[in-house]
Amino acid sequence: MIVLLQRRRTKRYINALAVLVICFLLVTRPAYAEASNTGWDAALTTMDQLHDSLTSLGLANKQVKQQIQVLRQQNNDKLKEINSKVKLIDKVKLDKLKTEADQIQNKYAPLLAEYTDLGKKATEARKRKDRKSVLLYDLKRNRIKGAVNAARQEIKSKKDALTAAKKQAAAKARIVKDALLPVQTLKKQITAENKKITDFNKNINVVNKRYRAAVKQGDAVEAATYLKLIVDNTNQIHALQMKTLEWERNIRSLLQAAENKLPSQ
Repeated sequence: MIVLLQRRRTKRYINALAVLVICFLLVTRPAYAEASNTGWDAALTTMDQLHDSLTSLGLANKQVKQQIQVLRQQNNDKLKEINSKVKLIDKVKLDKLKTEADQIQNKYAPLLAEYTDLGKKATEARKRKDRKSVLLYDLKRNRIKGAVNAARQEIKSKKDALTAAKKQAAAKARIVKDALLPVQTLKKQITAENKKITDFNKNINVVNKRYRAAVKQGDAVEAATYLKLIVDNTNQIHALQMKTLEWERNIRSLLQAAENKLPSQ
């Protein structure tokens, strides 16, 4: 109800402003206008119609802009939510496998370090031609060789399981990310449309100054021409906003489809 009253007040204000402008033109009618009363009076009628159109467009554009802003915020929040969920795909499983791999690595680290150290000492002993030491190191090394091979196999098995799980998680994430690719394309198109809207608004500001100058001079024909340009530009903005709204709706659908591709945790 409040919004409706505000709209009625806005329309009454703009209509009153239009009446004042037209009255001003009537009062300030230039001398040369007497020679072309028909064209001058027709321009006043046209301006009255244009003011009505501009009022309706202004209200429509305001409503569409609000719809776009609300939907865009919802879409941005949903996109962040989906991206966060993508990062959490199989996270519990991956963390568990990584912990197991680290634990196995740490468990056998002393054994593997000892095996490596014995190998280095045996090599140094051979260089010194110390056969007794070589024999001792080889015996110790060969004694734990079986345990070392088993440890290496167990470590490899854990690491392979982690690598495979990472690949599976990446594949699941890729399905969702691929579904989100069209969203970025639409966002780029929306950015381009917003640039056009900005350009139209700048043009309206320029034309509006000329319109006011024509009103000040009492030139209804010139004023009507500029007012029509303002209405035409506002119409272009409306068309672009409607296109943007439709794209935001498409983004909402794409986000829903992408979210449906998220694996159940």
